[in-house]
Amino acid sequence: MGDGDLFGSPAGSSLEGPEPGCSYFFALRPMGLVNEQLGLLRESAIQALRVPRPGRVDNERLHLTLCEPKGTPRLRAPFETSLIRVGDEVRAETFDLRLQGFARHNGAFDSACLVLRADGATAPRAQALRRMLADALLKHGFHGGRGAFAPHVTLFYANDVEPSFDDHSAIDWHVDEFVLIKSWVGLSRHDTLARWSLRAPDRA
Repeated sequence: MGDGDLFGSPAGSSLEGPEPGCSYFFALRPMGLVNEQLGLLRESAIQALRVPRPGRVDNERLHLTLCEPKGTPRLRAPFETSLIRVGDEVRAETFDLRLQGFARHNGAFDSACLVLRADGATAPRAQALRRMLADALLKHGFHGGRGAFAPHVTLFYANDVEPSFDDHSAIDWHVDEFVLIKSWVGLSRHDTLARWSLRAPDRA
């Protein structure tokens, strides 16, 4: 069973829709050594590219977005509680993800950013979890998670950033949970509203 129920009905949640000035998304959040490695790789990229004023994604906000709920359905429960129920629907196994290779990406508000991509061999595992979330969102009256998806972690924002250097560093990440994040737009603040453990793969 997911862990989301442990959080109860989040403060400030309303039946009408999301809290003003906030966005919500399901994500993978790196912890421990993986988080530290991503932070070090971010700083190495900034130095190598000589970015003068990078908009860093600080270590505590590093994440891999899975999907963002869309739509404002007629809810039978507070908005945030409804999203937690979406997470409770998902039954998925732990998996390994390899992050390797930089790319330029247009992030929020079309801001250019440098991202670290999941490799071709392991990206389908994150894509499978995204599809499960999309199915659960639809069941609860939302939509989202159906478009093209290239799993990645955003490291920093900068104008005209280009990954013009070769760095083959790889970060191996054993993914054992996903989370629901509430982002306060313009405040560089992410709150984790709920988290769900992934189950160990069945042994043959």
